[in-house]
Amino acid sequence: MRTLYYSFIMCCCLSVSLQVLGLSREDSLSKYDKLDSSEIIAASFTYKVGEQELGQGAILCVPDGYRLLDARQSRLLAENIWGNPEDPNMLGVLLPPKTAPTDKDFSGFVISFEPSGHLDEQEAGKINYSRLLYTMKEELKNYNVLRSRHGEGAINSMDWAFPPYFDKKNHSLHWARVLHFADKQPAILNYEVRFLSRSGALCFTAVGKPTDMARLRKQMELVTAAARFSAGNSYTDFNPRTDVAAQWTPEITMVSTSILSVDKILSGLRSILLTVLVSLCMVLFVYVMQYYHHHRRKPTYRKMIDERLN
Repeated sequence: MRTLYYSFIMCCCLSVSLQVLGLSREDSLSKYDKLDSSEIIAASFTYKVGEQELGQGAILCVPDGYRLLDARQSRLLAENIWGNPEDPNMLGVLLPPKTAPTDKDFSGFVISFEPSGHLDEQEAGKINYSRLLYTMKEELKNYNVLRSRHGEGAINSMDWAFPPYFDKKNHSLHWARVLHFADKQPAILNYEVRFLSRSGALCFTAVGKPTDMARLRKQMELVTAAARFSAGNSYTDFNPRTDVAAQWTPEITMVSTSILSVDKILSGLRSILLTVLVSLCMVLFVYVMQYYHHHRRKPTYRKMIDERLN
């Protein structure tokens, strides 16, 4: 199916070149024979600038010099050229100046939306990032299976590049992971910023080398400053009566952390006390009922007076 799609794109490019440029059939074929399928797809892309609606109530004012691919073209790029698994939540890919989508060291930004519901500010401030990293490492097992199918090396570990944090000013989560590979491939930096909204999170993800942290952070500040939500979709528009609260905080925990946590201990004590109180109430109820029925059935004796004695 993928080969058929590539052939279709190639035929379209050939027909356009023949009709518009007036080239001979032989010249056109020789020209396109030098291009591989990824280059042909990239050549068909159309880019957007200015203020653009991304979807899910998100709006991006494309910074000067940058170019934006819409959701459809972005998925085509990610799935057919980069070899990534399907991601229906992808909203776009933002390319910095002098950057092509087929560059070996791509330095753009992948934009997606996670419809996870509204994450309360207090809950966001309580995220256990050690627990979150553990969950991500567990998910690597499934992700490595997909990588092996594409002939790519497995990721054997990951670490935080800096301590993750929650920015209360613009309700955003910031974290960066350093991915280490098993086949001595250079480590990769995965930098992500999530803007919380009424119904989920708008995610900006950049990939580079660990030494690119300063550059990526500067670019990320520029890009995220150009993003906003339309009226009725921002973080403060959340309505607890009609909207869904987030179930985003990971529930998978390490056994030792789960058992010894203060919340677990207090929860266990409350359960024990409640069980004891219910048991005492039941025993007291049974005792009262027995006492009541015992006295109710007790025989009464009446004094019999012999009238003949009178």
